[in-house]
Amino acid sequence: MSKLRDVIIKIVLFVLKKCKIKNYIVFESFPFYSDNTKFVFDELVKRNVNKKFKMIWIADRGTNSKVIDCENVKIIEGNNFLNSLKKQYAISAAKAVIVSNDLLKKINPRKQLFIDLAHGAALKNCSSHYNLPDCYDKAVCLSPYLAKYDAVNFNCDEEKMLPLGYPRNDLLFGNKIDLHKYFSDSEFDKAVYWMPTYRQHKNGKYNPSSIAFPIIYDEDIAKAISQKALDEKVLIIVKPHPAQDMSRIQKLNLSNLVFIDNHFLSKNNIENYELLRSVDALISDYSSVYYDYLLCDKPIGLCFDDFEEYNSNEGFTVDPDFILAGGEKIYNTQDLCDFIERIANGEDTLKDKRNEIKDLCHQYKDNQSTQRVADYILNKLAGEI
Repeated sequence: MSKLRDVIIKIVLFVLKKCKIKNYIVFESFPFYSDNTKFVFDELVKRNVNKKFKMIWIADRGTNSKVIDCENVKIIEGNNFLNSLKKQYAISAAKAVIVSNDLLKKINPRKQLFIDLAHGAALKNCSSHYNLPDCYDKAVCLSPYLAKYDAVNFNCDEEKMLPLGYPRNDLLFGNKIDLHKYFSDSEFDKAVYWMPTYRQHKNGKYNPSSIAFPIIYDEDIAKAISQKALDEKVLIIVKPHPAQDMSRIQKLNLSNLVFIDNHFLSKNNIENYELLRSVDALISDYSSVYYDYLLCDKPIGLCFDDFEEYNSNEGFTVDPDFILAGGEKIYNTQDLCDFIERIANGEDTLKDKRNEIKDLCHQYKDNQSTQRVADYILNKLAGEI
């Protein structure tokens, strides 16, 4: 049986290498229809590109395909043998392949446009598990300054980096949404969005008994932070990493320390960065959302309670002492309480330093990144790549 399967795969690969290039554009993101790919897709549809090109989304099983309702769009869902073949054929026949998470491989040796819109800019060291295949023409980045560091993380030449800005960041320039509409059970005048790095594995071991957030190590600390936030009339919205076990957290019914996930956002028809632009401050740690939020020109808190351990085990592509100087360091519960107080009082101690770093890390400080990326893709297609 295995020999027959190997023969079939060889035949399929041979056929795919010979297949004719068609007017297809393939899209990928995780979750499905999200992040930078979503915004570029929407822009191309807005320009009626789907009238000329068949738009094909590569999706996992269980995808809510109803979110896309427009002409000449196909969704290939699931990873069974037949759908895997369909996906490979679509990739091999496409004139352009646009991704932001999974680096789809080129099989057809003929000329195609492969572009990675990137999941985030270089901060923590990801070079050991992220390689941009040679078939990719470009990877989008935020600025020439960060291009050299992104190239290290991508394990590619710097010339492949394309500093056009991330399409998702266009949302950071819109009007605020009314947070009281979605968090009506909380009493607050200011809001903070907390986007922590995944931490439930530590020293290679999974710890299901841990809440596994920076600073908040148990339920008692969570309750104390919620009470402090309530006293200061500050709402803290925590969006854990998608891989985070939420079972214990969901049992905590706290008034001003509220946990949300992607389901909450989709149920309320909110984009993640719509929420981000509407808060008064960000708390994060080693996530590249730090770069994105610099565009909002608002305070940033960075949880550094495990910085030395993280730096030793994972490391950084950039100099963290310089790049992260735009964020207030939070090492313990008292630091977090002090940060909450400063937000409540409207204090902003690192504004000048943030702007210095923003100027280095963002070539563009506008809401036109989606248009720039779409223009690039269409210009390449018009010139037949």
